[in-house]
Amino acid sequence: MNCLAEKSMPHGICAMQDVTFSSNVMKGNCFPVLPAEADQLELLSRSKTVTVPKVWAVGADRDYSFLVMDYLPPRPLDAHSAFILGQQIARLHQWSDQPQFGLDFDNALSTTPQPNTWQRRWSTFFAEQRIGWQLELAAEKGIAFGNIDAIVEHIQQRLASHQPQPSLLHGDLWSGNCALGPDGPYIFDPACYCCILKGDRECDLAMLPLHTEQPPQIYDGYQSVSPLPADFLERQPVYQLYTLLNRARLFGGQHLVIAQQSLDRLLAA
Repeated sequence: MNCLAEKSMPHGICAMQDVTFSSNVMKGNCFPVLPAEADQLELLSRSKTVTVPKVWAVGADRDYSFLVMDYLPPRPLDAHSAFILGQQIARLHQWSDQPQFGLDFDNALSTTPQPNTWQRRWSTFFAEQRIGWQLELAAEKGIAFGNIDAIVEHIQQRLASHQPQPSLLHGDLWSGNCALGPDGPYIFDPACYCCILKGDRECDLAMLPLHTEQPPQIYDGYQSVSPLPADFLERQPVYQLYTLLNRARLFGGQHLVIAQQSLDRLLAA
């Protein structure tokens, strides 16, 4: 085995015979994060709807935890592969056998602990366990975006009439977690920013425009399998707020300004 990764590196690539592996190494008390990512990749794989890296090993020693997966050389999506990925994501969102919203275990959004307690009402789950949770964590760091109870109530009211069918989500479907591999499009990193959970399928689609726009054909492919409701774009900024709040708390600076502006627009609507 020729291994290019060292313990001081967060990621690495190892080659053995005809198989190439990608390693994700974390230092310190981060062990629960990587098994959760492995579990979620397995859950995505079991759906038989999307392609994800195969997990080979996950474990830890005294100082480090690690996750070893297939390495799929990434290329940007072209129009054809984007259309196919859109169809696959739509089929993933149809793969659900759970009448409630949440997950059997808590996980992490980047390094942020993330609760997933089951809820029957989507508006309650998202307002309390996503937006409210982020606001409380921010307050613990001395970051105030406004009255937490009032914001949670506003978000809950915005979603009160929207009770979607729970869907299996990737959870962080921004452009950096979608790529074209040797055998077609694939997705990865379900635990790095958001979680896989049973929630509103629109959450995944709301992430696609963040950072870099995906080819528009991804939406065409999705709509060809599972058309979106006409008012989808009205909820998109609500779902994007969760990620924006997390980035603001983690990175500060301009991210704080962006999150506050997004929240102010929602509260004024």
